Amino acid sequence: MNQYPQHVLDPVDATRRRSVAVALVAAAVATAAAVGPQVVTLTRAVANLPVSAAAVAWGRAHDGECATHADLTVTCASMDGGYTNAGTTVGNVWLYGDLDGADRHRHESRHSDQWAMFGPAFPALYGAESARTEGDFHRNVFERWAGLHDGGYLGH
Repeated sequence: MNQYPQHVLDPVDATRRRSVAVALVAAAVATAAAVGPQVVTLTRAVANLPVSAAAVAWGRAHDGECATHADLTVTCASMDGGYTNAGTTVGNVWLYGDLDGADRHRHESRHSDQWAMFGPAFPALYGAESARTEGDFHRNVFERWAGLHDGGYLGH
């Protein structure tokens, strides 16, 4: 004997639930469009502030010339070491030697988005993805999302 009542999905109820879900997604998209990119940029900078502050200190400790940009990212250029590969993004801070340019800045800015989304877990997630792809940047989901072309992985 079943002591729990059977739940039969009402087709009208299922349609109503789908309609509510679609309305919520549409409201979220409309809200994001209405608040504009400035709010998104500011939100990213605030979310990344603790690690960004540490990254600027790190960049200056390695003789980096740090500058803040309109998108609230910071570039620490001409560093004497202290970064991996061609450059490293920590929070909203791009640490690098002499690699520069608008495409690279856009690529690294997308890594700042990833930092804002995943927080302090981002380095571990990136490391796990690097291990999964055996260091192949072309297969790394974070590099693909940041834009392989902008990152210089596909040539220009």
